Amino acid sequence: MTEQLPEELQHPINELEARVRVTPEKDRAKLQGDLHSLCQKLERAGYAIPDRLRELDEMLTDSQVEAQFDNLPV
Repeated sequence: MTEQLPEELQHPINELEARVRVTPEKDRAKLQGDLHSLCQKLERAGYAIPDRLRELDEMLTDSQVEAQFDNLPV
């Protein structure tokens, strides 16, 4: 069973997800730090990181890795 997060923690999650949706893909890497801070805040408060945040982190990380390879000379 998933533990319900209090509104003061749920609101920033919803905000971050909305920001990622409206941010162009090439600029999403800038949100990675915000995501990590939010995850740390959840962990410090004793909550498990929701799966959707883990998936979001994975997506942002993948985008960053792909962007690094786009800049490699062939």
